[in-house]
Amino acid sequence: MNSLGSRLRAIGITVGFFAASAFVLLGTIWALAALPFTIPGLAELASYRPHDSIGAVSDFRIIAVLSAAYLAAMALVVLIDMPYCDKMLAIFADVLLMAVAAIWGFIFGYWLLLRLAGYENFLDLNYILASLIAPFVVFVASLVPLPRLRHPFILRLLVALVLLAGAPFLLLHLGS
Repeated sequence: MNSLGSRLRAIGITVGFFAASAFVLLGTIWALAALPFTIPGLAELASYRPHDSIGAVSDFRIIAVLSAAYLAAMALVVLIDMPYCDKMLAIFADVLLMAVAAIWGFIFGYWLLLRLAGYENFLDLNYILASLIAPFVVFVASLVPLPRLRHPFILRLLVALVLLAGAPFLLLHLGS
């Protein structure tokens, strides 16, 4: 597992990089659509709706479901005590968090260019907070060293039960 600082840095860089990428992507789409001539295969760009792309990536229900599955998997991994599974869980958490960072970067990049172009704000604080609950839970849970949760056995069992009981709560939020 990476250190807290390197994980936060990776998340921040991913958000920034995908924000820049989305900004450039939408700008390129608009520039190509504004050309006075049609490029074969790109005629549909004039009818491109940026909000459709945002809608496609901003459905955080899959993130909530995978986060709940992560907690259930973590409960099982705490019980079975296999180093390979410990590593698998750490990798899955990092991948999930990077995917969320990329999604948020994309949304922010589009949001920024749309706002600069005079479009109405489509983000509100409640949406942002709701979309961050499940990834935050995974982030915090992934920071806990699994070997510390395995001794004594009663602690191992208690942790597994708490994780299993907590997983359905993430499904209640479904990333709104």
